[in-house]
Amino acid sequence: MSLLEDSWEQREEQIYPDLFGGTGEGIYPLDASLFKNQFGIDDIDPRWLHYGVFKCAPTSDRNTWIYVTSGMSNTWESDKPEEYSGFGTEFILETEKESDWAINILRSLIAFNILVSVGHYGDKPLLDYGDRIPMSIEPNISSLMIVNPNQFPESFDLISGKVDILQVTGITAKELEYAKENDSEVLANKLFESQDSFIIKPDRLDVI
Repeated sequence: MSLLEDSWEQREEQIYPDLFGGTGEGIYPLDASLFKNQFGIDDIDPRWLHYGVFKCAPTSDRNTWIYVTSGMSNTWESDKPEEYSGFGTEFILETEKESDWAINILRSLIAFNILVSVGHYGDKPLLDYGDRIPMSIEPNISSLMIVNPNQFPESFDLISGKVDILQVTGITAKELEYAKENDSEVLANKLFESQDSFIIKPDRLDVI
């Protein structure tokens, strides 16, 4: 097989099951309607439809649901290992309950990152630690924020290169203003001190 195929298999059949206790019933892939309806894009690369999200059920060691992206670390453009594989990142999102909105959020973030990577937003960089994204989750979460995972590995290694794990958490409107004034990392520390996790809890109150 090719480096792309081998690293793809390594991620989905070895690394993800080891990290998250399995990958559930299969991947929830991106589709053409997502690009058209949310981003106004009709002309898509067929490869984009191979990106998606896995839903990982609670395990004997973890009582939360983990949603993890797959595809951003695909080495589409290289047939030899690089320092970072593909975009060099994958997202995770953690919830207390099984939640369809978690899948939809991550699919949207993947699609956005893909469009950034092909220059649709000019020289805008790919999503990274500290970024804040306007996306609400009723009733109290007004935005998303990307943080360094404290309860999962910060990265993993594929045969094609390194991959950083970016955790997506939710913040309230008041917390968003606090982050703008004080920095995302400062808010992330307060969130973790308050909750002992970065689980997205849509009905939680402000921590500041």
